[in-house]
Amino acid sequence: MRCYRGSLRSRTGYKIVSMTQMKRYNTYMRKTIIAAGISLLTICSLTLTGIAENEHPDDAPDIASEYVYMVDSGNGQVIWSLNSEDRMYPASMTKLMTEILAIEALTDPDERVMITPEMTAGLYEANASVAGYQIGDEPTVRDLLYGTALASGAECVNALAILTDGSVQAFVDHMNRKAEELGMHDTHFVNPTGLHDGDHYSTCRDIETLFAYCYQNEFFRELLRKRTYLSTPVASAPNGIPMESTVWSMIQDTPVPGFAGGKTGFTYPAGRCLASGARINGMDLVLVTGKAPNDPASAVNDAMTVYGWLSEHMSRRELIPDNDFLAKIRVTDSETQYIAVYSEESYSRDVLDSEDIRVIVDFPPELIAPVSQGEYLGKITVYSGDELLYEYDFDVLEEIPYSRLVHIKRILNEFYSSHPFLCRAAEAAAGLLLILLISRIGTTGKRRRRRRH
Repeated sequence: MRCYRGSLRSRTGYKIVSMTQMKRYNTYMRKTIIAAGISLLTICSLTLTGIAENEHPDDAPDIASEYVYMVDSGNGQVIWSLNSEDRMYPASMTKLMTEILAIEALTDPDERVMITPEMTAGLYEANASVAGYQIGDEPTVRDLLYGTALASGAECVNALAILTDGSVQAFVDHMNRKAEELGMHDTHFVNPTGLHDGDHYSTCRDIETLFAYCYQNEFFRELLRKRTYLSTPVASAPNGIPMESTVWSMIQDTPVPGFAGGKTGFTYPAGRCLASGARINGMDLVLVTGKAPNDPASAVNDAMTVYGWLSEHMSRRELIPDNDFLAKIRVTDSETQYIAVYSEESYSRDVLDSEDIRVIVDFPPELIAPVSQGEYLGKITVYSGDELLYEYDFDVLEEIPYSRLVHIKRILNEFYSSHPFLCRAAEAAAGLLLILLISRIGTTGKRRRRRRH
């Protein structure tokens, strides 16, 4: 089948390549359309392809993290994947689950919670990070949430867990139920803090699922954006406890525009971890990294490297606009002379500036009636180089009936076009015969009038 390139372009500016005889398109547009704008088509299948395991965009910079998973949550496109399905230790990224369960369960952010020995037990011995509350302090739920998000305070985590479910163990059971509900099938929690345990594990993909879920919550997004926070006064800190985000404090230079914040994690077995989000060039990005070197800022530096590179080389682009004209197909031997094909929904993708994107439209130039409902009609595909990114298959939605009258007219028109001299001779003979008949009728009339006299 011949490829025609050049004159037809989509509204996106990307090259449209027709696999049909599109040179007849302009001729069609000048004809009368009986069934203008009536689409008899439906999209019957949709195929999406993503980046395979252990791949990343061409020419992307090297980073130090051993585990990486990046997704555009707006369209589900996987942009970066490195050992993303391997089990890893999530460390304090675990506290994402603590935060969202507490936010969903505790409706009064100004409720006071007394810090008890149970909430601080073992934290000093485990070298856990804390926000600074002492036994007997009564911070608010809001204080505890900021203490979890910014200072990664383990005493805040335990306080939220006990307030939510009555005990730390009941809260851990709640965490695992929620993980299963979200589809985090390779995750198991042993505690709400992320302190190391061989049976406390997850994957980058599962943590991305959790972060994307959390990010839908407005209060969670507020926690991410906050750089500093001063708690309400408590007994051990009458002027409140100042807190600073572990993420924002590690960004030495100006953060990448669109960076929304994140949650760090660290234990020696887990290395430096980070779950973060950013909106860059129309992309709603979630990036999870694990086991970066023990330099405190290594995971944050990796994120800034990735986000910064993407901001210069990739953007989300609308490759197929909604209700975009795709093809116009002539129908032979039917009262419906043409059908117009339009996209039924838009297709957007994150595209590297260097990618060769091709949108290929493959429809026949005409159909011959009758056409059955459900008959395959054609398709539109999107390629990056030789890689198939997206595909729509179109079927005929309604039967297109055959018309005998239209068929006869077409045969006569074709005969006239094929034998113009013969047809002109026949027309001349018919005209002469008509003149003779008229003359004959006129003469007969005069004779009859004479007989009456």
